[in-house]
Amino acid sequence: MAFDDLDIDWDYLLERLERLIDLGEARLSRSFDEENIDSELFAGAAAFYWQGDGLRPLLDVDLLPLDQLVGMERQCTSIEKNTAHFVSAVPAHHVLIRGGRGLGKTALVRGLLPRFVPQGLRMVEVRTGQLHHLEALVRWLQEIPLYFVVLCEDIEPAANPEGYQSLLAVLNRGLIGCPDNVRLYATMTDEAAEALTHGRGEDYFGLWLDVPQLDESAYLQVVANLVASYGCGVLDAAVQQAALRWAEQRHGFSGLTAEQFAVHYCAERSMLLAQQQEEAPAD
Repeated sequence: MAFDDLDIDWDYLLERLERLIDLGEARLSRSFDEENIDSELFAGAAAFYWQGDGLRPLLDVDLLPLDQLVGMERQCTSIEKNTAHFVSAVPAHHVLIRGGRGLGKTALVRGLLPRFVPQGLRMVEVRTGQLHHLEALVRWLQEIPLYFVVLCEDIEPAANPEGYQSLLAVLNRGLIGCPDNVRLYATMTDEAAEALTHGRGEDYFGLWLDVPQLDESAYLQVVANLVASYGCGVLDAAVQQAALRWAEQRHGFSGLTAEQFAVHYCAERSMLLAQQQEEAPAD
């Protein structure tokens, strides 16, 4: 049977489709409106993540001070200055942060919290799979008398076109747009950034920051900072060589690789010291 031979009631189908759209929009609105919005929610935590039906506090946020992000001094200065503008209620940019995996893109954004929380900054992390909720989220946040950086992590336009279009709708000042108390700070890999460039999506971000690949010296400095923060002392030549071998066996010189080595080294060192204390003869 040809398609043209089918007896289709187009008025009925269009009416049902409009009804489904109305129901979907009403359900999405309720998911935000029914959220308990009170001062305690934002007084008890500085960072949150979007779960699909509301905000959840991030109580143990992994924060690395910006001055410990080795090799990113220029990037830290730029994002810090932009955020200072934002919480001062003067014009501020949306920010796109590009770079390889594990280089510290998210750390660059999270590191803003220690300085700017007293000035009213809060952070909401949205994973790429939840980006289709972005328009409703920013509409909800505009009613709260605080400043919000919405961290859109690991944007992948090709893998999630619906979420990407929601992101562009907010950035492009459409019917919803982005309220004055919300700024989008997005991270993406180099591969995803290349696809975004082809779509001219970068044009909607006023500030672009590229996170560089660490060299050997910077990598060892990151390891040393992390080891010291864990209370494991100063790296000697043998430990430095072990850190370099660790990087060769994994994903090269990156903040993530440095953190993994620091955790491994400090755990092994702590266990060894505990064993030595147990085996030491009593006085």
